[in-house]
Amino acid sequence: MSEYTFGDFDTDDMSGAGEPQSGQQSPKWFREYMDKVSGQLAEIKAENDRLKAEKQQQQVANTLKAKGYAPNAAELYTGTPDKLDDWLTAHGGALAKLPGEGQEQHQEQVPQGPPASTVPADGQEQMQRMMEQGAQGVAAPQGSDKEIAAALDAAQTPEEFAQIMRAHGSQFNWG
Repeated sequence: MSEYTFGDFDTDDMSGAGEPQSGQQSPKWFREYMDKVSGQLAEIKAENDRLKAEKQQQQVANTLKAKGYAPNAAELYTGTPDKLDDWLTAHGGALAKLPGEGQEQHQEQVPQGPPASTVPADGQEQMQRMMEQGAQGVAAPQGSDKEIAAALDAAQTPEEFAQIMRAHGSQFNWG
């Protein structure tokens, strides 16, 4: 032994070094720590799996959109992105297609021109005759307000003024 002493500590006795002796269970704090770390590891793994699934679904959605299918169909596909073409060959006919460029969806088309008639079929002939006759033989107004005002300003006689007024729908007796 050496001439120096370390108190009650015997250099051959290593039982207090924290290592379990044979046949003895590990300390309670270590088991609790390992349980805690295992729980955290499981949470991290679950989050990682969720993020991988989201990334994979986004890749599938982008691929579907590029191929002309509605991207929300990615929710129906559960395989890997590299097998998507095989799945589309088998099931692509049932998926909604995106409208091509330059095409409009049928639901959003607005008909051009006047609205369809709401007059019953038996009254349409009478309505057509009324439209042909006009309102008491007076023509419908023509030209813009500025054109009419300029024509009225240019009228030299009351007869010309009355003629312009009748031509633009006035029912007043100017004569």
